[in-house]
Amino acid sequence: MHAGRLDDNKSTITAIEALAWADQPHHLAVIGKGPLREHLEQRAIELGLRDRVHFDPFLPRAELWRRLPNFDAFVFTTRGLEAFGLVLIEAQAHGLPVTYSDLPGVREILGSAGVAYTPGDPRSLAAALDEMGRDSHRRKALTKAALHNARRYDIATTGRQLRELTLRVTS
Repeated sequence: MHAGRLDDNKSTITAIEALAWADQPHHLAVIGKGPLREHLEQRAIELGLRDRVHFDPFLPRAELWRRLPNFDAFVFTTRGLEAFGLVLIEAQAHGLPVTYSDLPGVREILGSAGVAYTPGDPRSLAAALDEMGRDSHRRKALTKAALHNARRYDIATTGRQLRELTLRVTS
């Protein structure tokens, strides 16, 4: 699944085109809204992926969280600057292994708790998805790593780190 704004920077097109390059018949749920929605739907049709790509509108956070456990993995396709990528941690907290654009910041947030691919490169993403699809042991390890990584960002931990940083800066 992919969730986010449907714009150029979020590069949802990378996920759709990756399905055309993949060796396995992956399916993709795209959740979000944005100016590229019609273009993305048309591209899925052009690639013969109408039955493998499903579009849903933007969902409020609570509804997104309710639906996350219904998916096998999360695909993060942003190809430019990303401040944090909260949806990555939300997906991991629900036990989803993550494939992500290998961007500074995102790499520090996820590291080995996800599978990196070259930003904006559908062939690279297809290879990452196929690897995850073929190797059930790797997928289980990624699920475990995802849950462990998400704990680093729970509200108590984040609050404590923010307090410690504030004390260091103001001392």
